[in-house]
Amino acid sequence: MNLRNTEDRYGAVAQLLHWGMLILFIALYLIAESMEDLPKGPDKFELIGLHKSLGVTALLLVLARVGWRFVSPAPATAADLSPLQQRMAGILHILLYICMFAMPITGYVMSMAGGHPIEVFGLFSLPDLVGESHDLKEFAEEAHEITWVAIMVLVGLHAAAALFHHFVARDSVLRRMLPGGASA
Repeated sequence: MNLRNTEDRYGAVAQLLHWGMLILFIALYLIAESMEDLPKGPDKFELIGLHKSLGVTALLLVLARVGWRFVSPAPATAADLSPLQQRMAGILHILLYICMFAMPITGYVMSMAGGHPIEVFGLFSLPDLVGESHDLKEFAEEAHEITWVAIMVLVGLHAAAALFHHFVARDSVLRRMLPGGASA
């Protein structure tokens, strides 16, 4: 398998970044759900710290994904997609990228505006570029939750479209992103 994308397939790096982001989303969701009902205490604070560290990791992965697209452009759009499908896929991807950036940024603002530093895996702390503000914290918290709902909807649509292409249209759209998947 190629590390770089080819004209008709995503390479190993793009696949790793794509599927890694999905695994990270699932982990972040499970951690958020787990910490929601915990009383304040060491267990909750540990999960919050892990959630923040993984959120920073998600931002770094998104930056890596965008950077990789400059190094290794995405394959050409599948020829068997209609112009409407191509346009919808493009819009969906743009919205996903916007949300993937917005999610960790709103988390950062929420945390800093709430007076809570972000320590990344115990290695370093992010600088506070926001300062404490109750109103900003509340706004960022709401934006963080809305962005999560948007991500769930968009990922659901993305997965449904991929499965439609694989099982109904029987084209190569999904196989282009699967490790070892044939291109045709």
